[in-house]
Amino acid sequence: MKTIVQSTTPNTSLPKNLHQLVSLAVENSVLTAVQRNSFIVNDVPREFQIATDEKILAAILNSLLITVVNHTKHSCIRIKAKEYDDIICVFIRDNSTYSDYASTSNLEQVKLLAKKMNGNVSIRNMEDKFTSILLSFPNFPKAA
Repeated sequence: MKTIVQSTTPNTSLPKNLHQLVSLAVENSVLTAVQRNSFIVNDVPREFQIATDEKILAAILNSLLITVVNHTKHSCIRIKAKEYDDIICVFIRDNSTYSDYASTSNLEQVKLLAKKMNGNVSIRNMEDKFTSILLSFPNFPKAA
C-alpha cells in the first residue's frame, strides 16, 4: 500500500505543541488501527512546545504513523518524546511481531523530508519483540 507523504490535517494553522501534532496524526490513523486490531497511545507530554516547522513535522508524523499502522496487527503503538538540549526525539514503538515496514520506500521519502528540517529517522527491530522508530530534529526555527 502506498502512503502519501503529506499532512492530511485541515488547511488551518497547526499548533506549536508536539502533543497536539501527534494527536492529529493519531486521529488520521485511528480507523485503520482499529481495523487492524491495534491501538495508539500518545505519551507525549501536553506542555511539549516546538519551534521547528510544524507543517513538515506534521507531515512526517502522519507518514510515520500511517506506515506503522498499515504494517501491524494486534499491536500497541506508543508514541513518546524527550528533549535533549535543543534536540527533540520522538519515539514510535510498535509491539507487533508482524512489522515489516522497515523496508518500505515511503520511509526513504520521510527520511528526505526529515532532512529538510535537519532531522533524522532511524528504525530498530529488537529480536522480533518490537520495532522502534526514532525521529530526531533540532528544536529551533530553520534559518531562512
